Amino acid sequence: MSVIISTHNRPDALRLVLEGYGRSICRDFEVVVADDGSGPETADLVRSMSRAASYRLQHVWQRHEGFRLAGARNQAAKSASGDVLVLTDGDCVPLPETLTLPLERCVPGRAITGGRCLLTEEETLGILSRELSTDKILADVLRRDLPALRLLRWKNRFYAITHLKPRPKLLTANAAVHRSDFEAVNGFDERFVGWGYEDEDLARRLRRMGVQIADACNESLVLHLFHPVHETHRPDARASANYRYFKLNRFLTKPLRGLKRRDPTELELELTGEVPAALLPILPKARPNPPEVSLCFGKGLPGELPRGEVVFRHLRAESFPTLESLYRFLGELL
Repeated sequence: MSVIISTHNRPDALRLVLEGYGRSICRDFEVVVADDGSGPETADLVRSMSRAASYRLQHVWQRHEGFRLAGARNQAAKSASGDVLVLTDGDCVPLPETLTLPLERCVPGRAITGGRCLLTEEETLGILSRELSTDKILADVLRRDLPALRLLRWKNRFYAITHLKPRPKLLTANAAVHRSDFEAVNGFDERFVGWGYEDEDLARRLRRMGVQIADACNESLVLHLFHPVHETHRPDARASANYRYFKLNRFLTKPLRGLKRRDPTELELELTGEVPAALLPILPKARPNPPEVSLCFGKGLPGELPRGEVVFRHLRAESFPTLESLYRFLGELL
């Protein structure tokens, strides 16, 4: 099992998280710090703690070019060696039993989503200053948050039965995905830059592939330290570029900018309607089942229904005078 911890310039919080994994009941795991361009303090912390850690600890760093959580996690996943990838954040302190259920139940075809207890600013300051210990604060936090977590369990069951919403959510502050499933959907979509929705996108692609997301919001918990919302979350999440991209609902199970970079020429295409002459050479002799992308030119032909994961309708033939123009179009939008 590989625990992937995302972080950016919060070494004080990261220290608490790494110490928390040192108290884990589970022992057969490694930790990979997915660093989104932090300063040298984070690298120094990981280096010093790796000497005494009871688990293998490594540091994967990428240049800071905005909030690129998806990219940082993908880079860490490439360096991880475990079959089970536990996804969490550098401000989420684990309990000793946090990893037990993911280790037991995360298998190919089943991802696990845990829960989190949100600490107040005062509680967070107390823990960071060492005036409060995790043990001292835990009883009060659980007493306060367990009713809400139990209610969330029932809501998740309701939506799972009625199919009114895709639930439970895959909360990547505390989640586990089998490596085989993560690689099959090509990891996180790195077009998500800024706060939010890269985890919901991962969940919908896993579900499209048939992966079940199991609810462990009461059994696998982390303590989420307080922090102000990121500037890309303001004024609210639904005003963000990530939300608009997510709501386009134009997504591939295996995104182009994912764990591995895919060239648009690798896409399985379906062309219907008045196909431009320049594109006739790529018409497949046998259509892929299902195609990744359907391109519908003109009004289409009777009886031809697009079947792709992503469908582009009413395309004009004159817009694609060459194959290169088609692949450039796909690369910009996907």
